Amino acid sequence: MGSLSGRTFGLVAALALGAPAGARAQAPARVPVAPLTVRVLDVGQGDAIYIENGGSRVLVDGGPDPKVLARKLDALGLRNTTLDVVILTHVHADHAGGLRELFGSGRALRVRYFFDNGDAWPGVSLALLRDSVSARAARKELVWRDTDDPCANGTPVCTITLKGGARLRILRPAPAGVGGSNENDRSVALKLLAPDSARFSMWLAGDAERPELSWFETAGYARNPGMGVDVLKADHHGSCNGIDARYLDLTHPKWVIASVAAHNTFHHMHTQTKTLLRSRAIPWYRTDANGDVVISVPVAAPFTITPTRGSKNASGPSDRRSPQPICQ
Repeated sequence: MGSLSGRTFGLVAALALGAPAGARAQAPARVPVAPLTVRVLDVGQGDAIYIENGGSRVLVDGGPDPKVLARKLDALGLRNTTLDVVILTHVHADHAGGLRELFGSGRALRVRYFFDNGDAWPGVSLALLRDSVSARAARKELVWRDTDDPCANGTPVCTITLKGGARLRILRPAPAGVGGSNENDRSVALKLLAPDSARFSMWLAGDAERPELSWFETAGYARNPGMGVDVLKADHHGSCNGIDARYLDLTHPKWVIASVAAHNTFHHMHTQTKTLLRSRAIPWYRTDANGDVVISVPVAAPFTITPTRGSKNASGPSDRRSPQPICQ
């Protein structure tokens, strides 16, 4: 995979990528802070989150189906343009499969930085995706970063400062073996901060399950960069193994958003998850019932969360109580 020095690197004039953990992160002086928009996209049973700030564009995961992601990208006007950062949280097809659309010749998208943990996985979708990334990296059209060393300097937390002043922290995932052979527990965690961090923050950690949730605390992420946020992207599509009481103590969200399909064989969202959220008076939206969920963070006003349809705290036709012992 490609690498850069640990020094701040100008991705474009107003986007810095690669500042070491603890480095002062701020918007370039001649570029004013800008509104931040986060779209949790309805891509079925999978994750895809699109972030915009001051002209910077970030995509986290791509859902399972390139055709579904293609429709979402078209609705966002993403042809013949640039995605500054693409992050694959982990190797499973419901996060990786759709990302193949980014490299279709008809879309004419440029990707500047691609983050991936590099883990082996037998799926054809991931192999094809990595072939595309590797080819562009070989032509020096793209920098390929390993999430185990996101700043390419050995530090566990890497800060990307977007052109509008928002910051995205990329946090090294748990090492292999923390969750046994479970690829979900190799999900990279992300913390997104608005230009005024007191105005909005969000935590996203792919499909991390309880072993990795505990590891985040062991790794010190509750102190640096801190795990308290306004919005939590539900780990593992609202599974009870992706949210527990301690995780909510650490993240302390005002809202939870789950990416989930209405009809899924995993019975997400689990009854235990919804019961726990209700006990904490934490409302949720879910993409199967609410469509795309858009978070808007103005420069000088409170953030808003707007679903495409429906109301908060919905249930879905596949929801069930999970029999997993860890969830009892």
